Amino acid sequence: MEPSANLPDPCNSAYLRHACSVAYPRPVSSGYGNNYNVLFACKSSCQSVIDSCTANFQLLGMTDMLPNCAAAVPNTDKYPGGPVQFQGDGSCNSLPKCVSPFVVDTVFKTTNGQQNTDDVNCACGCCLPCPQTDNYYKADLLKTGFFVTDILKAISAVLALVLAISYIVLPDKLQHPSNLILFASIATAIFGAAVAPSFGDATRVQCAANGISPATSYNNKLCTIQGAWLLFGAIATTAWLSIVIINLHLHTVWNSNWLSRKAWLSHVIGWIIPAAFAAIAVVTNSLGWTNSSMCMASADTAAVLLFAPLGLIMIPSTLLHIATFAHIIRITLQAENSETVSHSTLSSGRAARISHRRHVMNAIRIQWRAAVLALVVSSSVLIYWSFYLVEGSKTDTTWMSTWQLCIFNRLGNQEECGAKYASGHVPDFIFMMITEGLVSTTGLWVFLLFFKGTLVSEWKEYMSGWICCGGRRSRRREEDEFYVI
Repeated sequence: MEPSANLPDPCNSAYLRHACSVAYPRPVSSGYGNNYNVLFACKSSCQSVIDSCTANFQLLGMTDMLPNCAAAVPNTDKYPGGPVQFQGDGSCNSLPKCVSPFVVDTVFKTTNGQQNTDDVNCACGCCLPCPQTDNYYKADLLKTGFFVTDILKAISAVLALVLAISYIVLPDKLQHPSNLILFASIATAIFGAAVAPSFGDATRVQCAANGISPATSYNNKLCTIQGAWLLFGAIATTAWLSIVIINLHLHTVWNSNWLSRKAWLSHVIGWIIPAAFAAIAVVTNSLGWTNSSMCMASADTAAVLLFAPLGLIMIPSTLLHIATFAHIIRITLQAENSETVSHSTLSSGRAARISHRRHVMNAIRIQWRAAVLALVVSSSVLIYWSFYLVEGSKTDTTWMSTWQLCIFNRLGNQEECGAKYASGHVPDFIFMMITEGLVSTTGLWVFLLFFKGTLVSEWKEYMSGWICCGGRRSRRREEDEFYVI
C-alpha cells in the first residue's frame, strides 16, 4: 500500500502508521532462548484509516486503497499459521521498533507522524543514518577502508609538497622545463590535501547536520569547500602531469621548446580551466557526497564537470606518449641497422640526422618515467570513470524492501542481510577500494618518479653551502639535465 502524498491529516498520519505496521511485523523475544513472537498490524490502526480517510479516498476515487480490516493482514501467508488477522491493541505492532542500523526519527516522533527528518531515508519513525552506503556492508568496513585511503592521500600530499619545496629552494629548478615538475607537484599536493576537511571523521562532509540526509551544496558548506577543492585539484593534477608528457614529446620527437615560449598556455590549462570548473560547480550547487569519503561533483553532474575535462586533457597526452614511444622504437631500429661511419665522410644532412638520432637515443633513458607517468594518469582517470559508469548504473532499489524486512525481522545482522540482499546492488567494495587507492597514491608516484638521486645530492650541497659558506653553492645546469636520469 502506498499512501498519497496529497492526503491531509489526520488521514495521512493514520494511513502512514497503518502502512508501516503492515509492512514491518515486529519480532519480540518470547523469553525462551532465541525464540521470538511476531507482532502484526493492529486492528485499531486499520479502523483509524477507515474513519479518517474514507471521505478523502472517495473524493480522490481511491476507495480501492482502503484496507479491509475484516480480512487477513496482507503478505502474512508466508508466516507459520498464516495468513494472520489484524490483532488487538494489547498484542499488535502499533509501530515498528527501529532495529540497528536504523535509528529513531525524532522529527516523526515529535510531529506525531506528520513529518520525516528525511523523506528519502526515513519512514515509519525510523531512519537509515548517513552515510547510507555504510549500512549495506559489514559494520565499519567502509569506514576502515576509507580511513586507509585517506592516509594514503595525506602521505601523497606531503610527498608532493616535499618535491615542490625542493624545486622551489634548489637552484636552477624554476626555469623551463624543470618548473613543469614544480607546478605538477603543487597541483598534486593540492589534490591530496583536499582530504583535510574529512580526515578522521568523514561524516563531517558526508552528512547534513541532522545525521540522516546526505551532504549537498545546500546543507553542508564544508562539503562544498571540499568538493570544489577536490575538483580543482583533480583537474589541475591531470593537466600538469599531461603537460609534462606533452613537453617530453615535443623535446624528444621535435627537439622543440615550444611550451617554454607558450608558458601562458600551460598556466591557462593547468590553473585557469580547473578553477573555472570548480567555480561552475559551486555556483550551480553541483557538489555533494555520493559513495566515497569525500565530496565531489554530484552523480548527475560528474560526467560534465569532472570526467569530460579529465578525458579531454588525458587522452591527447596519452596518445602523444604512445607516438613518442613509437618514434623512439623506430629511431632505435634505425640506429641498430646503421653502418659505423666517420662524421668527416658524411654529408651535412646525414650528420644532422645522426645528431638527432643521438638526441633521441639519449631520451630513451627517461622513457620509463614517462611511461609510468602516462600509466598513472590514464589508469587513474579510466578506472575512476569505469567505477562511475558501472556503479552509477545501479539504480534499482526494489531490493531495499527485502533488505529492510531482513533487518526489521532480525533474519540476520547488518553484514548477513547486506550480503544476501544488497550485494550486487551497491558499489563493489573491492572495486571501490582499488579505485580510491589508485587516485590516493598519485602524489606518491609523482614523488618516486621525480625525486631523483640528483635532488638528494643537491640538497646535501645546498645544506653544506649554508653551513660552511653561509650561502648556497650552485652549479651550472646542463641543457638536457631535466631529461637525463
